[in-house]
Amino acid sequence: MSSLYDLVGKHVRVHLYSREGITLGTVSGRVADVAQAVEVAEGMKKDLAYVVDIATGDAEVPYKNSTGEENESWFAVQDMEVIEADRPRFFTN
Repeated sequence: MSSLYDLVGKHVRVHLYSREGITLGTVSGRVADVAQAVEVAEGMKKDLAYVVDIATGDAEVPYKNSTGEENESWFAVQDMEVIEADRPRFFTN
């Protein structure tokens, strides 16, 4: 059985959604850290991954997280896929 920590160092694609659940697009980056069962809303816990070196697909437009930091952020593991030798692997909570 693989561990959540197996994600550290992996290159991932993150699928982005609005609060209403509308697909916004994707970004890619490298997992630098993980956190298990983080309460993201009252009564709702998710596994999270801290992704760095985020690429948006447009070198002129950096990714900015909710605090204004560029090219790094926490994302739900369920919204990620690992990019490995043309064999994406999805994760869900």
